[in-house]
Amino acid sequence: MSGLLALGLISALSASTITLPAPHAPGQRLALHCIAPAHANGRSVLFVHGASFPTMLAFGFEFAPGDSWMSHMAQQGFLVCGLDFLGFGASSRPAAMARPAQAAAPVTRATEAAQEIAVAVDYLRQTRRMSHVHLVAHSWGTIPAATFTAEHPGGLASLTLFGPVVAKAGASAEALPGAWWTITAEARYQQLRFKNVLPVGLTLLEPAVAQRWATAFDASVPHIGGDAPGELRIPAGPTVDIDAVTATGIYPYDPAAIKVPVFVVYGDYDRVTDDAGAAALLAKFSNSPLKWRMRIDHGTHVMHLERNRHSLYQSVDAFILAAEAQQR
Repeated sequence: MSGLLALGLISALSASTITLPAPHAPGQRLALHCIAPAHANGRSVLFVHGASFPTMLAFGFEFAPGDSWMSHMAQQGFLVCGLDFLGFGASSRPAAMARPAQAAAPVTRATEAAQEIAVAVDYLRQTRRMSHVHLVAHSWGTIPAATFTAEHPGGLASLTLFGPVVAKAGASAEALPGAWWTITAEARYQQLRFKNVLPVGLTLLEPAVAQRWATAFDASVPHIGGDAPGELRIPAGPTVDIDAVTATGIYPYDPAAIKVPVFVVYGDYDRVTDDAGAAALLAKFSNSPLKWRMRIDHGTHVMHLERNRHSLYQSVDAFILAAEAQQR
């Protein structure tokens, strides 16, 4: 690709945000960030994020202008969208997020998030006329993604579970928290470095994450008067779901009900997913016509923000092609 053509594609592939009604929360709105390709192939990819930060800090984070996972997929002709669940990013904050945490149940559980995915998929299929929708989910997002897939046979072309939550021996579910929990943007950035996991001297995060990610995360969450300086309120529903699955290995869906190709992909330094857990999870999808599992070396739970992110992109590319070939 020539430099001029690449620049033209980058300038054309900018994200726009669509708002959609939340089905289980009257008056609340979901944000769907989309990039329309310059040369459409008639297919689409829907990304769903994990437990603490939204789409545009994950799949849509730009390491340089036009350089994100969403842009990568759009450059191949896919209509690419990323959903912010309620309480995250540009989506509405439920009223419970503005009240004391203990005044309400955890916000945004997986079963509710699955309904939000259904709204996004319906938009892609009905409004944008996409016959093939490939769903790519990360971390906690894999739970509502698989829940949606089990409940909507024929709704998807494939399901990718990146760093899925799996059972852990000896784990126990903690007492249910309130509606939300807090963290500072800097503290969350420090967690992304995984210094307690990686060998001494090994840094995997892309430089752009160190330079801009924490500031962007801080700007993505409303600051509530009376909270400690820099504290960001995050929906607690995902942490409850993660605790439950980690402790019991029981998911809020029947894996055998999923009849589309399934891909489990993770990094060798991922501590949410490991070889045994990934293999055990994939084995549950007994009626999937195609099952892939891949471990990518030199990757943590946030490999999509790291130097080996292109290996992740390309593995998902290959899986989508194989899934489509399987369905011909």
